Parts: sequence; structure tokens; C-alpha cells
Amino acid sequence: MIAVLIPTLGRPHNIKRVIDDLEPTAPRNLIDPIFIVEEHDTPTREAIEAIQRTYIINKRSPSYSGAINTAVEETTHEHLFVASDDLHFHNDWYVPLLEFATDFGLVGTNDLHNHDVLAGSHATHYLVTREYAEQGTIDNSAPLLHEGYTHNYCDTEAVATAKFRGQFRPCLDSIVEHLHWVWGLANIDDTYNKGSLYMQQDQALFTNRSHLWT
Repeated sequence: MIAVLIPTLGRPHNIKRVIDDLEPTAPRNLIDPIFIVEEHDTPTREAIEAIQRTYIINKRSPSYSGAINTAVEETTHEHLFVASDDLHFHNDWYVPLLEFATDFGLVGTNDLHNHDVLAGSHATHYLVTREYAEQGTIDNSAPLLHEGYTHNYCDTEAVATAKFRGQFRPCLDSIVEHLHWVWGLANIDDTYNKGSLYMQQDQALFTNRSHLWT
């Protein structure tokens, strides 16, 4: 079964939308949507409870990385899909991912917009195997994603690490569109603003850490 990990913050209106989008695309016995929320975000927790879906309280750093790492620690699924609450899952998105996951630990999807993703050199959302996740970050500081990043570049480091380990495989046939505001597909909000505010800081950290995989 694939645990679809969905960190979410301050977007209760997105909860039902992403579930209604995701669940028709795969058999219910194959995917397990799991939201990761901050303890103080009561409206989001109530929105998840209203549709009777599973959520986990983030117990690590208050960031996307911390949320994903919490879910890695608290789940046992063989496969983990690192997602977000602003995605559009196309039918059968999981089929080619599972095929490549027999040989690669981190398999990227096609978000339809990011130039590096479309070139097959990057992934913003991806499937990881449990075996791969158990290797941790490149410096063993966290279960999967380095938590020094406020928001940006955690996926860039994850892909760079997987490439260094010979475990990255892009899969452009798996279409999981990123409905991000930079593509004009969402309204900018506080969560997006947080990413923009710390972009330069996160980029500098990525540059400083790049010696670990180069």
C-alpha cells in the first residue's frame, strides 16, 4: 500500500478537494491518504475529521520537512508518496511509479510545469520505498528530508541525495500536477508567502550543504 503523505497548514478548504481528487484515481486498498498537520491548526484538523480521514500531528520541526519526517517515523507502509495539498492526481499515476520502485528508491513524478522536472532532472513530488527512507538524509540528521530548510530546497536535496546514491529515477508518465500559485493555478496565501520569504535563505543552505553529494 502507498501512504500518500499530505502536509497541510492553514488550508482547511483544500482538504476535501485533494481527497476528492486523489481517491478516484486508485483502488482504496492501494492508497492510504495521511494528512500531517500542526497541533495549533484546529480548523484544518476539524476539516479532516469532517470527512473521516487520517491525520498525524507533526512532532518535529514546524516545516514541510518536519511533517514528512514525522509521517515517515509513524507509518509502516512499504511505499510513501511525498505529496502536498495542492496537487491534481491523474488516473493511474501510481502504476509506473511502482514499476520503477522495484529498482529505484526515489521515483519522481511529472508536475507538468517545473522545467527541471520536465527535463527529467528533478522532482517536486515523488514515491520513496520504505527501504530507501530508512537510509535517512545524507548526513543522517533526519528520516528523509533535512529540516534546516524553512520550506524550499528540501526536495532538491532529496533528489540530489538520491542521485548521489544511484537511486533517483524520473517518471514523466506519472502525472501529478502541481497546482502552485507561480503557475497561476492557485491564490497566494500565507503558506506560499512563507516559502517566498525564505527562498534565499533556503537556497544558501542548499549551496552550503552541496558538498555532501558532489
